[in-house]
Amino acid sequence: MSVILQPCGNPAGRKHYQDTITNLVPLASHQDLLAPIHEELKRIFPSGSAPIWGVTPGKNGVNINKYNKTEAGDTVLFSRDGGMVNSATLALKFHSAAFARRLWGEDPNGLTWEYVYFLDE
Repeated sequence: MSVILQPCGNPAGRKHYQDTITNLVPLASHQDLLAPIHEELKRIFPSGSAPIWGVTPGKNGVNINKYNKTEAGDTVLFSRDGGMVNSATLALKFHSAAFARRLWGEDPNGLTWEYVYFLDE
């Protein structure tokens, strides 16, 4: 198991944290884009809602390799203002630019937070 550090201190990070961690995402609202993992999501999140986080590919794809090394069961730590604000367990990964664009839009460089983590606990 690994620890994944996720900063959420800049304005976009704070908004995304509020929108999809503090406020759980209703999965049925996105069923069209989540079809490939729909059954697994129902099993993991029987309530029908989940906290979700995503990361961009990063400059020159730097975040892709990091994302590919993560796996279910890893601990995710969210940091802001020099400290940790929350922790969660990675439950499921999903790569989808369309889903990320729907949740969070695009950053100023046109990147999406398409490397998605569904979180638990």
